[in-house]
Amino acid sequence: MKKVAKKDMRNEKLKNRIPTDCIAEALETFRERNQSYGDNYLQHGEVMTVLFPDGIELKTVEDWNRFGIINMIVAKMTRYAQNWPDVNKGTIDSLHDLGVYSFMLESIDSFKWGSEDDSK
Repeated sequence: MKKVAKKDMRNEKLKNRIPTDCIAEALETFRERNQSYGDNYLQHGEVMTVLFPDGIELKTVEDWNRFGIINMIVAKMTRYAQNWPDVNKGTIDSLHDLGVYSFMLESIDSFKWGSEDDSK
């Protein structure tokens, strides 16, 4: 008898679904995440306006890439803060993601830094 991997079983559950199945699953996911993170998405704008009190102008692909990573960092920080003072797998995962996003941002910035005079 052939052993079926967990991943294959999960993939089978994703086949041949009607839209209401997809909606029900999305609602279940939202409820699970909302229980963990609360309404952190409502805090996101407040954090961004504090970080960029004069607004922000994004013109280049590089600007958008940098901002996209900042955006992901803020999302992870608000999720982490939402769980305070608890520590769990989700908070540890958020910290790992924050580290990765920071290094991604450093990588993008290192190309910009290398092309400009930083003696200012």
